[in-house]
Amino acid sequence: MNAPSGSRLPRAQWVVFGLLVTLSVGMMGASGSHFAATLQSDTSYILSPVEGALNQSADTLSSYFSALTQFNDLRTQNDQLREQVHQLQNELDRSQAVSELNRDWTLISQAQQDSQYQTIIAMVLQKNLTDIGHKTFIINKGLADGIVAGQVVVDDGGAVVGRILAPVLTYESTVLLVNDTSAVVIGRESGPNADANAVGTVQGQVGGLLQMSYVASTETLTKGMAVVTAGLVDPGGDVKSPYPPGLLIGTIISVSRDPNQVVQSAILQPAADLGDIEWMLVISNYQGGFASPAPLSSPSPSSSGSAGPTAQPTIAPPRITPTPGPTPTPPPGLVTPPPH
Repeated sequence: MNAPSGSRLPRAQWVVFGLLVTLSVGMMGASGSHFAATLQSDTSYILSPVEGALNQSADTLSSYFSALTQFNDLRTQNDQLREQVHQLQNELDRSQAVSELNRDWTLISQAQQDSQYQTIIAMVLQKNLTDIGHKTFIINKGLADGIVAGQVVVDDGGAVVGRILAPVLTYESTVLLVNDTSAVVIGRESGPNADANAVGTVQGQVGGLLQMSYVASTETLTKGMAVVTAGLVDPGGDVKSPYPPGLLIGTIISVSRDPNQVVQSAILQPAADLGDIEWMLVISNYQGGFASPAPLSSPSPSSSGSAGPTAQPTIAPPRITPTPGPTPTPPPGLVTPPPH
């Protein structure tokens, strides 16, 4: 009967163990021999290219992973720098806005101090400069600040901006701009060698320019000359205008003459920069010779509804020669046709 297989396993293991011990002792003995040294040297020489390639590959992989780490760090730093630049740009924009606000406030405050009239500083809340509807500003001053309909508004250089319209709200009011088609003011040429008798009606035109009309053809209008308020209701009249005399209206950019006509006209560029103006002065102590303008025919753009509807005013030509008599002259832009 055969013995169990488990009884043979210890003997086989002992045999293998003995062979390994013998081989190890033999190799230890041979390691110091010339043959072993030669074999070791040859093996190292043969394997050195492989070892170099492996080392180079390891260095390359190490450099690659290091580059990835540096790239991620640089991207993080770049994001942080971008955010810092964005914050600095916002601060710069705010600083510039504050600087412009301070500059504008300084200019308007100085203009108020230099003005010969009592004025109220006002800021523009809303603008309508299009030819759809009336050209108007909504300003942040109203009845509570001493604003009443009919007062004249100028910029920090004293140039005409327009007039306050009715109705005036408690804390807001509407300005009808000088270049609106329903705005009329009597102007005269001013400046060195200007013809002081060249007086006419200045009215807004579509597109934002001004037209000076009904100037006697015997007078001289010169391109490049300034036009200022004449302080009269109409040319040749003697009724004081709601516009103080001497306020800058605009500059003549072209003149139209017809030898067959008794009058001539000119196109003016408004002196006030109505597109960029943010602060203005409302003249509060000058009284003209007639009532304040009526509300417009259509509501002006305002969140508070500052203007109500009335009939559109009509414009009649002013008189070229004065007409004696105490008959009061109606305000420019509100002249009604004579009865039939």
